[in-house]
Parts: sequence; structure tokens; C-alpha cells
Amino acid sequence: MAGHGAFLRFVVFSVLVAVAFGSQRIPHLLDLLHPRADVTIPSGYVSNRSEAFRFRTRVDHLDVQNRATFEFDYVSNDAYYRPGGPIFIIVGGNNALNAYFIENGLFHDIARDAGAWLFSNEHRYYGRSSPVEDYSTPNMRFLSVEQALLDLIEWIDHLRREVVGDPNAKVILHGLGYGGAVAIWARQRFPSLIDGAWGSTASVIARVNFSEYGEDMGETIRVLGHDDCYGIVWRGFRTAENLIDAGLYGRLTEMFRTCVPLQADDPLTIETFFYGLKSSFEAEMYGQASPDSVRHMCDELMADPADTALEVLANFFERRYGSFDCVPFDFESNIASSMYEEVGAPNNADYGIRQRLYQLCTEFGWFLTSSTGDSPFGTRITYRYFIDTCRAVFGEWIDQDVVYDGVRLTNLHFGADDPRVTNVVYVNAQFDPTRFVSITEYNNLQANAFVIEGAVVTLDWMPESVTDSEDLRRIRQEIVAYVRGWVEGIMIGGRESEMELEEDKNERFTIMQKQ
Repeated sequence: MAGHGAFLRFVVFSVLVAVAFGSQRIPHLLDLLHPRADVTIPSGYVSNRSEAFRFRTRVDHLDVQNRATFEFDYVSNDAYYRPGGPIFIIVGGNNALNAYFIENGLFHDIARDAGAWLFSNEHRYYGRSSPVEDYSTPNMRFLSVEQALLDLIEWIDHLRREVVGDPNAKVILHGLGYGGAVAIWARQRFPSLIDGAWGSTASVIARVNFSEYGEDMGETIRVLGHDDCYGIVWRGFRTAENLIDAGLYGRLTEMFRTCVPLQADDPLTIETFFYGLKSSFEAEMYGQASPDSVRHMCDELMADPADTALEVLANFFERRYGSFDCVPFDFESNIASSMYEEVGAPNNADYGIRQRLYQLCTEFGWFLTSSTGDSPFGTRITYRYFIDTCRAVFGEWIDQDVVYDGVRLTNLHFGADDPRVTNVVYVNAQFDPTRFVSITEYNNLQANAFVIEGAVVTLDWMPESVTDSEDLRRIRQEIVAYVRGWVEGIMIGGRESEMELEEDKNERFTIMQKQ
């Protein structure tokens, strides 16, 4: 699922998360938009209750003259299916297919009670579901939400008619991060085929300059950590900027042990340095999917005896990257993980790095800038840095106009913050900044949006745990009520829970008796 993580779990753009999450390998760059949603999936999970299949569809649904086809992977779990039951689908996102999600979790548990047949698909271009021979720039043209939606719809029609054998079966979708957005967009586009969709951290609003992300990270440091912690980060970044302005590049190169020296004639590497430093804090705050991570980070920063805030940041950095001879925070290293064109290269097949970047550059934006001065992470990370990254990876044809036009069309096609869609549920976390490109309030009586109080990631898709907050338990009950309502053809209409729905029925029955 979302590889949030995180969009997420989870991204935007690339960071050295391998080291931040405890790996002893040389850091490689991974998308942080949605990486955090699946951090609790057991490493090396092996499916034991699902069957694997492939489905053949067209490479280009939008060109009638192009008759080329390809196959994408999907998995099936009919352990709980009862004739006449619904079809439940975990919608593939920007990651390789993982059967974990149709064998575990809340959606799986609802399917068991509802007698549903569970499926999950792999999104085109991710994993091994490639419609092209390689991922050279010309071959990336078939990677888009529109193409993925038509893959999904053709496959669902096949499942209904040829696999389940029930052309009228109800179809309910669920997804995490980008997969959640695809699920909701499928319901929006094809309401006669999709009966309901639930998205966890569904990033449905494209945005070029996503400065709110860093600003909200700063606010989270204040709320879950301490004002003094925020101050250390703020002063540390500003001091680093002052050294750059004074031409003291060598001082920063030495303190943070960058592989390539920072210097005036390499502004992209300077921006990469600030972006990498900020991303180290991001991984620390959200990597373990717990608010305690922010508190522990702040305790560590405030306990450091160093004389200056910049030294505190350098010490924080050294404790995470100290096992390496140097840290590759230069621009060329930053884009290197996106330059592989082989379909089977691990960066593509396992992590989808090049593919994710292509979609950011052409459809979504979500560039994690910090140029407004309203975050503690300085002012040196500009949207031009990300556009230059797109150009360096995919060619000079990607410029500001291409990026802005792609974002505009995505929002035009799907409605952005006014999607006017029914039978959907959006779930976000209070301290997850990706909620700013999702829906957190929705007034449609046939849809709803929930925000889990006190959470840094949306773990609504997980089964119940003794560590769950009361608000998370309540929202899970809401989700169950909506999904069951879609299956049974009942309009929940924004009621608070199944219990309230039943009480309302009883009240109306009592009134009828009195009449």
C-alpha cells in the first residue's frame, strides 16, 4: 500500500529515510509523501491466504488506434465470500502489490462479516505491472491517474462477470494515500459501478507549492514537543543560512560531513542540503507513527549541552548518520535514485521512485517548500528546486508551465476541495500535514470526513488494539457503519454511528405507533 508512507508513508520528494529508520545501508532516497501508513506491516510479509493472478488491459485507453495491451498483477481472497456478497477492493497506489491488506486490517474484518470477496490490484508502472519495456522518459507517457482509473474499472467489470459471477455485486473500495485518492476518484467518476469508497490520508488536492507541510511540522513540534524545541530548530536553520550568506560554506560542510562541499557556484546542492536536513526531522517525527516520536526528538534536542543551536542540529544529525564516511546531500546524489530506467531495478520495482517523481512533476506537485519563513526550517527550499529536479530527471520539456498545468488539470478533473461526491469517507490524522491536500470537512449528507485527534498518521485501517485512542475507536465504528450501509444500500446520511441509526429507526417506529 502507500509506500505513506506517507504520501503519505508517504514523501514529498526524496529523502534519506533508510538511515533515519535505522538501516545500516548507505542511505537511498525514498518518497515521503505517504510512507507512514504502512510502517506497521511486518517486514518480509508472506501471503498465505490469497491467490495471485494477472489481468490484461490496454496500454493506452485514450487512443483507439493503439491496440497494445499489457498485464497487471492482482490478488484474490475468497475465504469469506458468500454468494450474493459484495466485492471489497484495496486499490493499488504508488507501490508494489502487497497481499497483506486483504489478509489483515479493518477492511478485511468487515469483509469477513459481510461475506465479501477481497481483491487488490497493482497500479500500472508499479511493482512488475509495467505497460512498457523500460521507464525512459518517452515511455512514461502512459502513467497517469486517468489511465489507472480505466485499468481499475475494466478489471472490476471482469471481476464481477468472470470471477465472482455476479454482475450486480456491490463494489466497495479502500485505499491508503494515493491509493485512497484513486479509490475516491473512481467512485466519483463511476458511481454506477462503485458503491462506496473509503480513503485513509487520501491526497485528492494537487498543489505546486506545498509550504503548509513544513509549517505544520513546526506547529506539531510546538504542540507535541516544546516551544524551546521549536526555537532550537528555528535558530539552527537560520544560523546555517547566515553562514551561507557569509560565504562560510566550509563550516557547514565540516559540521554535517557532506560528501560534496557546499559552495557558491552550486546552489542546487545547497538547497539539497537544507532539504535533506529538514527531511531528517520529518523522518524522525513520523517514521514510527507515534506522537511520542516528536516528544522524544525534542527531549533529545533540548538535553544537548552544545553551545549553539546549529551545533545541536549537527549532533542530532551525527547520531543518525555517524556510521557513514560522509552524507550525500548533493543534488546529483539526490536525483540518482530516480535515474534508473530498468523496470526491474529495485528503485523502480520495489520503491517506485522514478514513477512517483514523474507523477509529482506532471500531475500533483506537492513540492515541500519552505520559502515563506513561517516554518522553523529556514527559507532556502523553493519550488524552483523541485522543478529543476523534474527537469534534471526527465528532460528540459518539464518547466514551470508543465507542472502548473498538470496540477490545474488534476484539480479540474476531480474537484480538489469541492469534489461533490457521495458514498465516500475521508480519514486523516490531526498531526499529519498531508491532511492539507485531503478533505477534513465535508458537508455532503452522503459522505463524511474524519480527523483522528492526537494522531500523527491514520491507522484507521488497522485492526483494533489496546493502545488505540477513544477517538480512533469511534472513527473505526463510523467507518464500519458507512461500509455496511453501502453494502446494504442504506444512506447513513452523516449520522454519528450505527447505534444512532438504530435509535433513529426505533424513534420513528414509536412515533408511527402513536399516530
